[in-house]
Amino acid sequence: MSFVNISAVYTADPGRIWTPKNSFKTGDPFAIVLNAQADSSLVSAGLLYDVEFQIVNPRQDPTTDTWWTYQNGNVLSVPTLDSTWNGVAFQWTNFAVWWWWPRYADAVSPVYGPSILGVYYVQGTINVEGSDLFANSGQFWFKAR
Repeated sequence: MSFVNISAVYTADPGRIWTPKNSFKTGDPFAIVLNAQADSSLVSAGLLYDVEFQIVNPRQDPTTDTWWTYQNGNVLSVPTLDSTWNGVAFQWTNFAVWWWWPRYADAVSPVYGPSILGVYYVQGTINVEGSDLFANSGQFWFKAR
């Protein structure tokens, strides 16, 4: 039976993706990494997958350090920052896939708010195109300081 699995999610320095890092300054390089496994039948079939990387702001209070943005003159709460990579070919059965930014501040630049500092978590999904197969990660908490 075919399968796809995410065994770990974490943040890291993009130059050291195999080493989890749980604290960043706003100028530090920043990456979200998913360690994944896939059945060899997905590789041999040439199937593609889509990856969703998320930075989640667990604080949903619009008066204290939440993320927000303007849309049509309204302030909207932004609980997640999403980055998507579509149409990736399976090439290995045990692999890492990651999304990175030159600085943590670049990762959160699409949002505004009183602060980009605090405690957040990352998570991700892999969706196998044209099939019922998918995988979701757990959560990895990190601090921006």
